Amino acid sequence: MGHYHETIVDEVRGASDIVDVISQYVSLKRSGRNFFGLCPFHKEKSPSFSVSPDKQIFHCFGCGVGGDVFRFISKIENLDFKDTLEVLAERAGIAMVEMNGKGSGKEQELKSKIYQMNELAAKFYHENLYKPAAKTAQEYVKQRKLDNKMLKSFQIRV
Repeated sequence: MGHYHETIVDEVRGASDIVDVISQYVSLKRSGRNFFGLCPFHKEKSPSFSVSPDKQIFHCFGCGVGGDVFRFISKIENLDFKDTLEVLAERAGIAMVEMNGKGSGKEQELKSKIYQMNELAAKFYHENLYKPAAKTAQEYVKQRKLDNKMLKSFQIRV
């Protein structure tokens, strides 16, 4: 099972209005700033299920269940987070891209560039550690009593 980048989760959350989503399962009526209906998670005769469009959350005052749009879909459809995310993304028309280490050509190219940038940064700091201006950094490395194996694996040499 792959993971999804946090930006996808945020995008799906932003595109999933909780009132619209819950309205597909529960008949809601506006009362002030919130919407109320009969809780789908327990039997009740008077509405205690509240949906806040401002906060994008729901809460049942009868059984105590509550949360965001992900929690609602997960609970009502009995899905794990990954499946819930996919359901909401499909509903919102958002393409899902898994982060499983393989990915498309563009993803691999980006990953490769990031590794190259990190390697260049490590080389830069390693080379600058030998310069006279890096005396403070050199003393810090000595003070930490890092062994040669550690220094070599992180490209730190004094």
